[in-house]
Amino acid sequence: MYVGQGFLRILCLAAAALLICTTWLSLGSLLLGPRSIRGYVSSHIQLTRWTQLAVDSGRSDVFNETLGFEKVFVIGLPERSDNRDALSLMTSVTGFRLTWIDGVHGSSTPDKALPFGWDRKLMPDTHLGSWRSHINAIRLIVEDGLSSALIMEDDMDWDVHLKTQLSQFAPAAQTLEAGFHRNQTLASPSPYGRDWDLLWLGSCATTFDAQLPEHLRIPEAERDGRQVLIRDNVYSFAYALSAAGARKALRYLGLEGQHKPFDNHPSDLCRLRADGMRGDSDIGGGSGGVRELGFTENMLHSTRLNLANLIRGLEPEQQWED
Repeated sequence: MYVGQGFLRILCLAAAALLICTTWLSLGSLLLGPRSIRGYVSSHIQLTRWTQLAVDSGRSDVFNETLGFEKVFVIGLPERSDNRDALSLMTSVTGFRLTWIDGVHGSSTPDKALPFGWDRKLMPDTHLGSWRSHINAIRLIVEDGLSSALIMEDDMDWDVHLKTQLSQFAPAAQTLEAGFHRNQTLASPSPYGRDWDLLWLGSCATTFDAQLPEHLRIPEAERDGRQVLIRDNVYSFAYALSAAGARKALRYLGLEGQHKPFDNHPSDLCRLRADGMRGDSDIGGGSGGVRELGFTENMLHSTRLNLANLIRGLEPEQQWED
């Protein structure tokens, strides 16, 4: 993805894009490779936490209770107490805290509150409710003056080694940003650097076209090793916004935007076209059948599927053999 001239500066690494994903949905590629899980267990309030002490003290705040952000927000409908119960257990065994934001139903949003030019007939209530819920979360970052926040959805899953993966992503993100202000000597207050608007950590269905038309190519004179242009990115399972990024996103997504699923909007911020929604959710796309045993695509050590083991202090089971 082009890092520089777009509406937002977006850092998107192959590993980072799939650190967090939603249960039941197909992902584009594997997470970081499996590592030995022995030695990662530490006891805290009689619960096993799959965390590792930070080797580099400069990145230690990735291992705090908000994953190196000021807050971690989760959007969920109040009546989906099952999702809240599951995420409360999942975060307790992987060592971070959530701040819940009630999701809203689209039917509760009046026409006069929609951005000018929206056609409600083209926006099902489920999609409208998702859009309004995310806008509420983004607005909270602006209203509370937060330096950054991670926003997730309540049907999430993540690898039990999430903090270790983030500790590998953080210095990579800073490396990508290093050239923006070459004379900057002040240390970054964030482990992910100071010069970003959006970190898209929970996306899916990214496509890359090596044969881009000429008008989409990065001019030769403006290229450097940090710039990659991809066709699109889809899904809003988890994304982080800085204070500046939240203001930009609120202006475009809340006051302008387009009448389409929120999952497609982050790609709009990059001035690139996205595909659409896929998978089972309260918003749409479900198969309608009954699934007795859950699964998470391309997740070796799923936290959600290992809750029974983790809360008893047992090692997590792999979904497939190495």
